[in-house]
Amino acid sequence: MSAGKAKASPDQDFGWLHRDVYRLFQRAWDRHLQASGTGITVPQSRVLAELRQRDGLTQTEIADLVMMEKAPLGRVIDRMEEVGLVIRRADPADRRVRRVYLTDAIDRLYDPLWGAAFAMFDVALEGFTPEEYAALLAMLRRIKENLEAAEQ
Repeated sequence: MSAGKAKASPDQDFGWLHRDVYRLFQRAWDRHLQASGTGITVPQSRVLAELRQRDGLTQTEIADLVMMEKAPLGRVIDRMEEVGLVIRRADPADRRVRRVYLTDAIDRLYDPLWGAAFAMFDVALEGFTPEEYAALLAMLRRIKENLEAAEQ
C-alpha cells in the first residue's frame, strides 16, 4: 500500500449488502428468464454461460465454475441434453472423461436470453450515470482481482 493511501475498513454492511444484492439478482434473473419464454432455468443459464465462454468443459470443471455439486449438476445437464441444448462426448485424450458441448439449438435462445439479461441489468442500473457505471465495473473488477489473488 502506498504512503498516504488509507485502506478501506469494511463493516458488517459490506457482507450483508453483497449477500442481499446477489440474492436479489438471482430472483430477478429467475423472473426475467421465466418471462423470456425460453424454458431455461437459472442453473441451466449458468451452465450455458460457462459453455459459451469455454465450450467442451468437463462436468467437474462446470461444477466448480457454477458452484454446484456434481450430482445435481449432472441432472441439470441431463435435462439440457434431453432437450438438445448440449451433448456429452468422450474426451479424445481420455475416454473416461466426458466433455459437455453446446449444440446449435442454443442459437435460437441467444437473443431472448440476452434480452432477459439486459432487461434485468436495466432495472438494476436505473439512475446510474455512465461514469457511475464505469466506476462500479472498475470496483467490481478490483474486488474480483483481490479475491483471485488471495486464492493463489
